[in-house]
Amino acid sequence: MTIQEEIRRQQEEHAVGARITPEGIAAMRARIGVEIPVLQPWNEYATQDAIKHFSWGIGDDNPLYTSPEHGARTRWRGQIAFPTFISTMGMSEVKDIPEEVAEKGRGALAGIHQFYSGDEWVWYRPVHEGDRLTVRVAVVDVQEKHSQFGGVSVITRRRGLFYNQRGELVASWTILIVHAERRTAAQRGKYSEITRTQYTPEMIKQIEDDYDREEVRGANARYWEDVNVGDQLTPIVKGPMLVTDIIAFCMGWASPFVKAHKMRLAYQRKHPKALMVNEFGVPDVVERVHWDDAWARQIGNPYAYDYGWQRNAWLTQIVTNWMGDEAWLWKVDDQFRQFNYVGDTTWVKGKVTNKLVKDGDHLVDVEMWCDDQRERTTASGHALVMLPSRVHGPVLLPKPPRHLDGLKFGEPLPLEVWSATLKL
Repeated sequence: MTIQEEIRRQQEEHAVGARITPEGIAAMRARIGVEIPVLQPWNEYATQDAIKHFSWGIGDDNPLYTSPEHGARTRWRGQIAFPTFISTMGMSEVKDIPEEVAEKGRGALAGIHQFYSGDEWVWYRPVHEGDRLTVRVAVVDVQEKHSQFGGVSVITRRRGLFYNQRGELVASWTILIVHAERRTAAQRGKYSEITRTQYTPEMIKQIEDDYDREEVRGANARYWEDVNVGDQLTPIVKGPMLVTDIIAFCMGWASPFVKAHKMRLAYQRKHPKALMVNEFGVPDVVERVHWDDAWARQIGNPYAYDYGWQRNAWLTQIVTNWMGDEAWLWKVDDQFRQFNYVGDTTWVKGKVTNKLVKDGDHLVDVEMWCDDQRERTTASGHALVMLPSRVHGPVLLPKPPRHLDGLKFGEPLPLEVWSATLKL
């Protein structure tokens, strides 16, 4: 058998040909409420450099996240982490899943591609240099759906609760994942008409001018009384996105599956379906859809595309740029509706949709969205921001729900705790 024949065989059996079945869905539902071990986060500790490198990886030079000297002059008395930096952290105290429990969920949707499609974040405390986070994470919901992209699909929601070394709840993060059949998506060819934009010098100059217009509020406090419904947030631009930008992002955020050399082989032996033989006969990660056009086409896309985590960070960044150092970003939810391809340019925009006082907190609702050079809205979201008041003083950090703060580790969480909604 030639290398090309072996490639086709593996694609058919393990990647492109995998199907969503009732048995696979049932196995995924068996995982609901089962705590997932997380043993090797990218950052076990929040160091100055790790915090800084994450911000650099999303193209954010906000000094609150990149300069300890600036941070020391703020209410936080030191450098703090960009809100979604938490996604790089979290060691679980659960080290394994009991065999009888694991057996029920074994092989759930194996070989089915996963598309990261949205987030629900709630933040209660900042991450400071030296913090070590513990995470409790589980699948909380599984729903079957029909989509235009891949036919029958499955949407799962996975929730993580992050605690610092003092046992305080720092954040809750819910991830929405769409599981879709690769071969079905490729055959439908929903995005086959999309072509890569060719940029002129004038277009590049316009994008560079937009970069120059970005504003970071920083130490200039934004007060609740000075905000009006309808206010526009200063846009930020990302792109034209290159594989270089994706490499920079992974340097700060890491990567779920990318391992080097001997460690890649060890990972391959443990998770054989996480790698696919490439065009020159070497097993490589399926995650290469983010930089390999040829592999992206195998799952129904014309080009490699971004990580959803990048746009989650960009939608968050426009708010942190706008709100200033004295504010607190309490909640963000977002959804990714279109793919953002290598070569695309994204303008992140936002506006104030509401302001209110609730339980003494001075709150502002913000709507955010991503537009690309094709005039498509590829992602959208909402944020809830706590602002200082000229009359009533500084922001007080939100109190976590009593049933989630100070949880005892080592005890299983009831399903109703996992399922309790923390959405906006």
